[in-house]
Amino acid sequence: MPTANPPYKTARLQGFKSDERGTVAIIFALSLVVLMLACGLAIDVGRAVYANTKLRAAIDAAALAAAKGLRLQNMTAAQATALANKMLTKNFGAGGGGFGDIKGVNVIIDKAKSLVEVQVDAEIKTTLGRLAGITAFQIPKSGAAIFEAKDIEVAVQLDVTGSMGGSKIVDLKDATKTLVDILIPSSTPSGPSVRIGFAPFAAGVNAGPYANTLAGGATAPGGCVYERSDTSYQDTDNYPMGLSVLKTKSDLPSASNCPGAQVLPLTDDKALLKSKVDTFTTGGSTAGHLGTAFSWYLLAPDWSGIWPTSASPAAYKDGKTIKVAILMTDGEYNTVGGKNSGSNATTSAQFAVDTCNGMKAEGIVVYTVGFKLNQSAAIATMNTCASSAGNAYLASNGAALKQAFKSIAENITQLRLSQ
Repeated sequence: MPTANPPYKTARLQGFKSDERGTVAIIFALSLVVLMLACGLAIDVGRAVYANTKLRAAIDAAALAAAKGLRLQNMTAAQATALANKMLTKNFGAGGGGFGDIKGVNVIIDKAKSLVEVQVDAEIKTTLGRLAGITAFQIPKSGAAIFEAKDIEVAVQLDVTGSMGGSKIVDLKDATKTLVDILIPSSTPSGPSVRIGFAPFAAGVNAGPYANTLAGGATAPGGCVYERSDTSYQDTDNYPMGLSVLKTKSDLPSASNCPGAQVLPLTDDKALLKSKVDTFTTGGSTAGHLGTAFSWYLLAPDWSGIWPTSASPAAYKDGKTIKVAILMTDGEYNTVGGKNSGSNATTSAQFAVDTCNGMKAEGIVVYTVGFKLNQSAAIATMNTCASSAGNAYLASNGAALKQAFKSIAENITQLRLSQ
């Protein structure tokens, strides 16, 4: 017969069966594995999101840099490709700062369509996620930059008053030619047209061969014109006829003379633009509102019958044309009717601001540049005229003036990301 378990063994077995000590430890150990996997995946997903954002920005910067190189520096496709790769590496960093690895880059350049596309195959290797069998997250990305396909019309108000003499006019000529070089490259790729016009001013504006027409057919001595006959038209782009014609020296015998520098209607002739600004001399007081008005007239469709056919402005808001006015001065506007006085400063500034508002209402983008400008009233006028705070520049020296014109030119030709 089998021997029965002794009573003390039976009691130990029954005690072990009913003993629940250590259960929590087992459950915790099993849960810890799941928690570690979850935390590991959360960390890896966070790394992937960061890398994705960083790669997105790096691709956009690379595409934009390459497209700018093509447009502004006339780069070859090979040069633009090399630049795109360089910018991608610079902005994403080697291995994405430990958060990602670029496995392949493909740069597609289509000059016919003015397109640069950057395609990137990248991955983020996981850490603890590997315990769940996930070794990497794939993040293929692409981005493209296209040339602005719109035509560009730029009217530049240039201060040639007496205070601009000496080195200041030299600096202005240098800055203006820099603007022209950027907007109209020597080897312009096929695409949109760019035309630039000049509106130099002092006490009045020298309208040259167009002066008599602007005066309603009357003779304008010296090509010199001033405000509208009825100044209620001063802040408009109305065609000059009837009460909206411009006054001349015959109407204002005691008015100061106009500058020798003449208005230049819109043109894409780079050599003409640069040679014209080189002839500018200085003298006279500051009727800045007239420079602003003529900047508008150069861009106004209603004035197409006045300017040469090649300089005819496009319609406002046609969806195909960017219109820009750049208003440059070195002093407070203080001259009306050819007369410089403290009382005329308020009137001139108000004419200018009202004219700027009229331009902006028609979709014209307004930039302002104050050169060695230290009068608070003048700075306020420039700030109010600009389309935005970022469009108002103050230049304290020649280098800063050149940089301001360069920045404006590059902004005008700024490329838009398409994806």
